[in-house]
Amino acid sequence: MCRNDLDIVLCWRNHPNVRSNMLTTHEISMTEHRAWFERSVKDSTRALLVIEEAGQPIGCVIFSNVGFKTTADWSFYVDPESTPGTGRKVCAAALDVAFHYLKVHKVAGKVLDFNEASIRTHLRLGFTQEGVLHEKQLINDEPHDLLIFGLMSEEWSDQNTKLN
Repeated sequence: MCRNDLDIVLCWRNHPNVRSNMLTTHEISMTEHRAWFERSVKDSTRALLVIEEAGQPIGCVIFSNVGFKTTADWSFYVDPESTPGTGRKVCAAALDVAFHYLKVHKVAGKVLDFNEASIRTHLRLGFTQEGVLHEKQLINDEPHDLLIFGLMSEEWSDQNTKLN
């Protein structure tokens, strides 16, 4: 991700369909978004990716706790106007970067219990649901479970062969 991507990424992130499935649901201002970006690019344990297809951005992936043999946490979202299957494409490309370039040992994600699309994406990519944080997240004053998913680098190698 570079500064030129900030407008499109913020547009996706603030789209009601994306925002409603995030842990932080308020509408983000450009000032807040730029400040987040500036902090993130200075943090060597973060990786911000914009995935493109045919030269057009289609999704965004954010890794934190990146380091050799670490467990990196991730979050992702795609262009809300994208076609079905775009999320899997975006995530598969990002996982290749995480495991082959960033050399993380494991990728972990937290998904709200009602986010069926993200749950399906994690499972199709070979993640295992490792746990549940019961009623951990308040969304519109209502408690929701956070599902914990994990995928280790050797599992991705096996799964990636099956996807291709």
